[in-house]
Amino acid sequence: MQLTKKIYQRFNTPETLVVLSSFPLQHEEIAKRNAVSRYTFLLLKHLAKSQLVVVVCERVAGQDNRPYLLKSNVLVLPTFEVNSWLMFGQIIQVLNRFSEIKKVLVQFEFSLFGKEIIAFCLSIFLGFLRLQGKQVYTMLHQVVTDLGTLSKQVNITRGSVKAKLINLAMRSFYVMLGLGNQKILVHDNFLAEKLHNLVPQAKIKVIPHGIASYKSYSTSQKAKFKQELGIQPQQKVLLVYGYHSWYKGTDFILKAFENFSARYPGKYKLVLAGDTAPTQLHLPHLKKYQLDLAQDLKLASKAVIHTGFVPETQVGKIFAVSDLVIFPYRSRMSSSGALSVALQYHKPFICSPSFSENLTTPGVLKALSGLKLTQANFTFDLNQSSFNKTVSGFFRTKTTVDKMVKLAKQLAQARSWSKMATEYQAQLKAGQPAKDLGLLPVDLALDYETS
Repeated sequence: MQLTKKIYQRFNTPETLVVLSSFPLQHEEIAKRNAVSRYTFLLLKHLAKSQLVVVVCERVAGQDNRPYLLKSNVLVLPTFEVNSWLMFGQIIQVLNRFSEIKKVLVQFEFSLFGKEIIAFCLSIFLGFLRLQGKQVYTMLHQVVTDLGTLSKQVNITRGSVKAKLINLAMRSFYVMLGLGNQKILVHDNFLAEKLHNLVPQAKIKVIPHGIASYKSYSTSQKAKFKQELGIQPQQKVLLVYGYHSWYKGTDFILKAFENFSARYPGKYKLVLAGDTAPTQLHLPHLKKYQLDLAQDLKLASKAVIHTGFVPETQVGKIFAVSDLVIFPYRSRMSSSGALSVALQYHKPFICSPSFSENLTTPGVLKALSGLKLTQANFTFDLNQSSFNKTVSGFFRTKTTVDKMVKLAKQLAQARSWSKMATEYQAQLKAGQPAKDLGLLPVDLALDYETS
């Protein structure tokens, strides 16, 4: 698409929003490169049509990097080179061409813009933009203040001098973000709590991850999907969905399920839906983890189905055949897009104690109380005995399954993409601050829905 003077004039207004994020190129699979790309795509799809948006995203070598209109009000400009010092100048060049735009929303995740030093310098760059008169807002998809909790993910020994120095740099990074931003947005209370004493409390706002609308499938459709995957009609299907990594416990669930299913031959299937995150391919220790996992998958029994990357159009089929979604995370550093998809399809789930931090907001706790559920009903420790007991017990107790489905429905309703997009626009509204919801923002809507 040619950027004409008329297009520049239409989008070059003080009310227009610049979104700095990873983003799919035209006609590209929306989650192929990373989860933030998918997230931002879905968010902008649900913003009000009256909101003009200019997306400043990465260029991809060898791909079609031409600008395009996602909608009549969303202009996408592939602009910067990831992991390049030229990135900052390239972004400035676009901002100068749209000189009337005052608001900049950044979707941030580590490795999204480049290696650690570039990510660190991004916080300085955003402060520079604020000095230039821009109103800067950043959604932190990850918050990490102690790398010890991710020791094998980042290949750093907990408590080592190196770990302490990097932790200090991380905390400095968040302090600088707090200085350079109007507001810092996060998806969960536990992420907001990690920023305590690093970012002024009044600047932190929680906007839960959006959830798409529910899509149902008939019994015959589900039977067909099962047949396509090689699953027998009577088999129970456990699903682990998302990118593979150590901190998400991909290797744990593979081994735990193999031991579990050996006790019940032919009764269960594990669908491991996903692949290696592209952002995890540049470090030797992560490559080794993925190679070891790939070898384990080759040796896995027929009870395990590894789908590889699942295109957006096929995600519904994977969830349609699943009876139980599992989140075996060893640590938490971000909200879970996979949980949002599970809730979208109203699926019951079980998770590790670390993952259950996603479910500690007042609205969620009230919903659990109303359904007479506790975290003990759906959490398991990361050991074989606890996993076996939780899975087998879950399927023996139909009332628990039914209650988990109701929980998913309630959360999906309270956190719909349309509601989350509205909350974004409230937080970004110029001229007056949005209502101060502190650590309890959109979950108040859930309290209302379930009262």
